[in-house]
Amino acid sequence: MRSWLVAIMVAALASSASASEIRVMAAGSLKDAFTAIFADYTKQYGGSFVPVWGPSGTLRERLQKGEAFDIFASAALPHAQALTEAGISGPSVLFTRNALCVVTDAATALDGGNLVETLLKPDIKIGTSTPVADPAGDYTWEIFHRIDAQRPGAFKTLSEKAQQLFGGPATAAPVNGRPPLLDALDQRRIDLFIYYCSGAREIVKASAKYKSVELPPELSVGPEYGLTVSRKASPEAADFAMYLLSPQGQAGLKAFGFIPVALPAAP
Repeated sequence: MRSWLVAIMVAALASSASASEIRVMAAGSLKDAFTAIFADYTKQYGGSFVPVWGPSGTLRERLQKGEAFDIFASAALPHAQALTEAGISGPSVLFTRNALCVVTDAATALDGGNLVETLLKPDIKIGTSTPVADPAGDYTWEIFHRIDAQRPGAFKTLSEKAQQLFGGPATAAPVNGRPPLLDALDQRRIDLFIYYCSGAREIVKASAKYKSVELPPELSVGPEYGLTVSRKASPEAADFAMYLLSPQGQAGLKAFGFIPVALPAAP
């Protein structure tokens, strides 16, 4: 009898622990910010997180095929909306924004004023993410289209010479723990790469070897991040989704270079 009661108690505890775990499928660009936000949330409300990082397009395909999740945080709102429209999740919301920057060697003369001319030079090698699989690649292709509107034929030139080093099936493996884009830059396989400004900021903070160049206004595309909660998610998942939209959650995203969308106006 006693062993039977112990078994019941262990099963109940295991069930309770499992229920408090929140499985978050999230864009890789959110990793540093979300890791800090997870820690802050856990201190206040308890629970635990099981994060899965990856390119948003690839993650969305996995979820459409039935992979279990509680929350999907995408670097592009349409990927989240696709799950909503398929009935897999509830409503999708915009929960933060980002921007794109160019990362290059700090010694170069590259700036916003000569960016287009530099990108179009035949000898300049460009690193990018992978369109369709990764929204960063889609946003980059949108930049190329904007340049093409000014310089007809530029899209063909830029898209053909861009090396898709990240976010797709051909993604290079990290070298000595370093991102493939940085390794390619150091090895002169590329001269620059187009990256989320939030990530570019962290790269520049970590090393004076690199600099981040903002895009001129006419080329600025606004990455819009989407959030949606599975229809099979636990109540804890909905609480965390609301936390991300709270002033504290938005401030946590801002601290890592994201552009908040739901901070109260300053008094």
